Amino acid sequence: MRFRPPRSHRHRRVPAVRPGSSRVRPWRARNFPHPTLVAAALLALVSCSGDATAPVEAPPDPELPPIPSEATAWIEANFHAFEGSHLSLPHSDLGFLRGIVGDARVVSLGENTHGTRDFFEMKARVLRFLAEEMGFTAFAIEATWPEARRLDHYVRTGEGDAAELLSGLYFWTWNTESVLEMIEWMRDHNEAGGDVGFHGFDMQYPGMALHNVREYFAAVDSAQARTVATRLDCLGRFANDPSGRFPSPRYSSQPATYRTDCGASLHGVQETLRDGRETYEAASGEKAFAVALQSMRVAIQYHLMITGEQSRDESMAENTVWIDRQLGPDTRMVLWAHNFHVSAQPGAQGLFLRRAYGDAMVIVGFSHEAGTFTAVLQRGSSYLGLTEHILGAPLPLSYEHYLSTPAAPRYVVDLRSRDTSSAGATWLAGPRSFRSIGCCYDPGLSHRYWSRPPLPEWYDVVVHYASTRPTTVLPSRYPTSF
Repeated sequence: MRFRPPRSHRHRRVPAVRPGSSRVRPWRARNFPHPTLVAAALLALVSCSGDATAPVEAPPDPELPPIPSEATAWIEANFHAFEGSHLSLPHSDLGFLRGIVGDARVVSLGENTHGTRDFFEMKARVLRFLAEEMGFTAFAIEATWPEARRLDHYVRTGEGDAAELLSGLYFWTWNTESVLEMIEWMRDHNEAGGDVGFHGFDMQYPGMALHNVREYFAAVDSAQARTVATRLDCLGRFANDPSGRFPSPRYSSQPATYRTDCGASLHGVQETLRDGRETYEAASGEKAFAVALQSMRVAIQYHLMITGEQSRDESMAENTVWIDRQLGPDTRMVLWAHNFHVSAQPGAQGLFLRRAYGDAMVIVGFSHEAGTFTAVLQRGSSYLGLTEHILGAPLPLSYEHYLSTPAAPRYVVDLRSRDTSSAGATWLAGPRSFRSIGCCYDPGLSHRYWSRPPLPEWYDVVVHYASTRPTTVLPSRYPTSF
């Protein structure tokens, strides 16, 4: 189909963030995630507001040793260059994706920072190619499941305000010009006869999930509704409101005995739903019952994350599989999350999904050498506002250093067909340094944003850029109710 400019751009102009700009968005400390989460998972959750902060100076570049010529030759013999990242571009230069994706049912797309525009645009472009050329019908992002259902309704019907519903995912990381463009493309695609849905697999905000359960019982079992509301209140009083704000103190601050009793109460409501399934499905239909039961599960997952009984990544994988099963065996799905979450490293969502899907899933990591990115400026334990940062040069002998090549400014390389015994590919086995930045960045501690993965064990494919740009974060306009 012919790409049309997104509706949001037909009605208003969104100012871009320019390199060197001091424009920032304030950070709200009340939405910072609980410190017991692993660091990489934490980085998706910070909301921003506060005083303006000047862009940081670029750190001095390290002395980079020359890359062995056989390694450069291997990359240039195996990469697939592409023209650009924006989803409006034609598909002609992405034909190689057919061979990379093959018959896979799930394609997981990562990002090395939560604030890189080129990554976001390319992920949207890949989604468009897979939907239009390879029959993919589902998209799921690292955002809370109940709220994402409103955007699914939008892309299928056009009802609602896309920008407001995007804000209603609570993440500044996704509340960007690039993601809004993708949502408007999804709407245009469906309006023209396509079929692609919008889903979320995260579970860090229990407010709407609890609201869904209360509303369901009020509709199908009024005799139980008050009892259920009372049993949910142990978590509900600490849940977020429609703008994502949590009250203080938080659920995590409550005594362990309180949380244990609350967990039992939440599981009790879940059992009430399951025990009454036949009656409830007769009253509401199977789909409405499934939504209520999954809403209850998401609320329980939040409780389990706080108590440490189940990790966020395990819950996100559980929800992804649930979405897939609800959509049916012919579903082909594109996932969007941070490189950490999509990877097959221990503890990550990607490893849980790899166990579920095996070779029917393709894991795609994103990397870059230089440029700018959006992140919350962090100085020690202080968070000073959302701004642009300059990406430091790759560490010597890091994966990014090896992936740098003058032959193409951007390219895709499939790591699965490598022969690591060959002279040109031995460097791939690693482990080597690989950059990982989430929502927050302390330029004085840039060495902390590198890990040492065995890249081909954690990712199947890498999309690499010589230089990238920052995301453009949109003003927040939250829905007024669940």
